[in-house]
Amino acid sequence: MRIRDLEAALAQELFDRTARTARLTAKGQELVGYAERVMDLMAEIKTRIGDPTIVSGVVRVGVTEYVALTWLPNLVRELNGQFPRVTLEMNVDLTLSLIEKLRGGEIDLALLPGPIVEPGLRNVSLGFVRFAWMTSPALKVPDRSMTPRDLDNWPILTLSKRSNLHAPLERWFEETGAVGHRTDTCNSLSVLASWTIAGLGIGYLPVDHFGRDIRAGRLRVVDVAPKLPDLEYVAVLDRRHPQPLAQSVADLAVKVNDFERRSGDPESPATPVARTSGPRRRGPAAKTGTP
Repeated sequence: MRIRDLEAALAQELFDRTARTARLTAKGQELVGYAERVMDLMAEIKTRIGDPTIVSGVVRVGVTEYVALTWLPNLVRELNGQFPRVTLEMNVDLTLSLIEKLRGGEIDLALLPGPIVEPGLRNVSLGFVRFAWMTSPALKVPDRSMTPRDLDNWPILTLSKRSNLHAPLERWFEETGAVGHRTDTCNSLSVLASWTIAGLGIGYLPVDHFGRDIRAGRLRVVDVAPKLPDLEYVAVLDRRHPQPLAQSVADLAVKVNDFERRSGDPESPATPVARTSGPRRRGPAAKTGTP
């Protein structure tokens, strides 16, 4: 009856009822897009204006491992407290895989290193993380200032190609003319750290997170110049398919994360990080993994 009332109000048939099953007419198909926008707007009104304790639904969030290892529990705690009826589906993966899932509608939001410069995607800055080259004392790396070419004498340990760190590091080596003794890659930051502590090579790791290992003498920061810029982390949302709960999660991520802040404006400009499409460093890329 409500469909018939709507058809009467619009003076248009929305369903073709001549067949055994009702099918949308051309005008009915056109109306679907408007109906979806109205539903999205209603969901946003409920999320923004209504009582958050009565908001229900599912929000699918993709995060990289470093976010999962640091402040992700605080985000989940805040989300559960503010939206107790919202179900969280968490996906931990590498950057490029998460972007593919965001494009494909498999997740609603991604928290990862960026910014991600791509039409239809919006970046909200979460702050910056300082990475540095680190080694185990067992590897006997000289305690002096070094260049990328000096690192050619030891195996290099980095995240695999689907990480946003891989391309800037690759370009950094290529621009300095380093050849590379060997580059071993892995899709897990924790595994890379354990390899570095075990003396299997020189790893590129976040300084703050492994501060305890540095203070305990298990790791030592290698002074290498030129230094790479600190890595910015962002919350990435799809402008084409806005999800009000995803925006709420992004707002909470800005609030709870403990990354270094460099601006009071959480909205990040779309400025690209270093990327390269050139050849890889020479040497086998062992231990690569598909998440």
